[in-house]
Amino acid sequence: MAISISGSVSLTYGEFTQDETFDTTGDELSFANTSNQHIAGQGRATSTGVALEQGAVGTEGLLLIKNTNTVGDLLIALDGDGNYDIKIPPETVNLISVGTEGVPYIKTAAANDATQGVTSATSAGLITFDGGHTVATAGTYVMTATSAGTPDHSGAGPSYILKVATDGALIGYAYELDGTTIKDLSAVYTSGTVTALVALVDYRYVLTEK
Repeated sequence: MAISISGSVSLTYGEFTQDETFDTTGDELSFANTSNQHIAGQGRATSTGVALEQGAVGTEGLLLIKNTNTVGDLLIALDGDGNYDIKIPPETVNLISVGTEGVPYIKTAAANDATQGVTSATSAGLITFDGGHTVATAGTYVMTATSAGTPDHSGAGPSYILKVATDGALIGYAYELDGTTIKDLSAVYTSGTVTALVALVDYRYVLTEK
């Protein structure tokens, strides 16, 4: 039998507000166990596009997805690993009718950077990068020193979260791996430290059958 679909969306943009509701039916479910016709989950996207986990969903219908990052955009493609036409800003939600191209693909808008030089770090977590090499895209990164990044300044160091607020920036802020606790790297990251940055974006979602 057909499955009922209903929802509500409220958008407030400055002084403008619009509320929309919908109540419709979808196709008959393709599995006998009707509790398996959607998947709800969360994950972490990288700079490489990958298919969103679809679980037992057969033909995709609606995708409700939130970018849970505080910095960095989430990209979605509805034609496989092709055109990433949908950009979801940090802490923003999209409701998308997937269409007929199959499961959506996702990735972060930022790119990895294997050789980002550091000029200095402060106790407040501020990291200043080499003026000749900016961080191209605002985003959230896993930052790992590849040289002069340990207390004795002799080799590779542990990983931290780096948040860069604007494109082409020379500065960012370091956090513990929880992404919220500021990290003091002033005694570790000094002039000559080189870091590798791996871009990521966290999300949660619900994908339904058509």
